Amino acid sequence: MVAGIAGVWLSIKEKIGAWPLFITCYGCYVYISYAFGLPALMGMNLVFIGLSVYGWAKWSRQAGSGETLHVSRTSRAHWPLVAAFIGLGTFGSGWLIAKYGGANQPYIDAFATCCGFTAQWMLGRKHIETWLFWIISDAIYLLIFAIGASWPTVILFGTFIILAVKGWIDWGGIYKSERHE
Repeated sequence: MVAGIAGVWLSIKEKIGAWPLFITCYGCYVYISYAFGLPALMGMNLVFIGLSVYGWAKWSRQAGSGETLHVSRTSRAHWPLVAAFIGLGTFGSGWLIAKYGGANQPYIDAFATCCGFTAQWMLGRKHIETWLFWIISDAIYLLIFAIGASWPTVILFGTFIILAVKGWIDWGGIYKSERHE
């Protein structure tokens, strides 16, 4: 939990140190998922580790070349791909979870997961919209865990939502200030 919160905080501040914290956090959740027999959650966190390696490499490559990866908006060309990924991913993985996973809300879970994957990909590219997708994903999971009365997880996801709102505001200010320099 601490690594995840610290990672989000550092990503808001555009610090490359966020990425090893994300990998640590997701690695812990891979272990926890395995220990609790939750293969879908384990798989999701393995994907998050891969997306974090991608983000770390992208941010490192920019720092190593002397170029700065700036906060930006997602290009119009990417939006149809994002929509297709979320739509197809939700229905495809929702169907698989419903058929083989025994989940209570397979399509809601799948939608939140696809939004999370999209958010992590956008974070690696420093797209402002990352924060919107984190808010959507985290709010859905917060509600799921609240219904299940898993209060420590509700607190964690509530914290993530607050940080995502802060990220949205801060990155919006960075984007505006960089465009007017």
